[in-house]
Amino acid sequence: MLTLTKFSKKSHLAPELIRAVVKQCGGWDEFKSIAHDVYNHGASGGFSGFIYYTDTVGFTSKYKKPIWNLCKEYSQDCDLSGFEFISKFRCLNLDIYAVAEAWFDKKSEDRTDVFNALAWFALESVAYSFVDELDS
Repeated sequence: MLTLTKFSKKSHLAPELIRAVVKQCGGWDEFKSIAHDVYNHGASGGFSGFIYYTDTVGFTSKYKKPIWNLCKEYSQDCDLSGFEFISKFRCLNLDIYAVAEAWFDKKSEDRTDVFNALAWFALESVAYSFVDELDS
């Protein structure tokens, strides 16, 4: 049986981000119950803790650093800048400049959309890593 501690140690993701996503979902049991659905359908399907902008924007604001580090890691694999990588998210229709502005400027009109997308990215990344670990 895969525990949160074992998963955190085995995953390539930052343990801080894993714990944050699990907590935002309502705990380990709740996360495990939704992980396959997130894996198969994406975070936009509406999962507890990741539905309302107040939750997703707050989550991204609180965990900006580990989310950014994950974006940088994935962006390097794609030979993109971090902001360019984020601008490619299907749920966003923004260029890299709008993404960068949203990241740095709390008054940006696109901040809510970008921070929501980043919270979903975190949820999906943790769910993908979890399901991959179960399958291995």
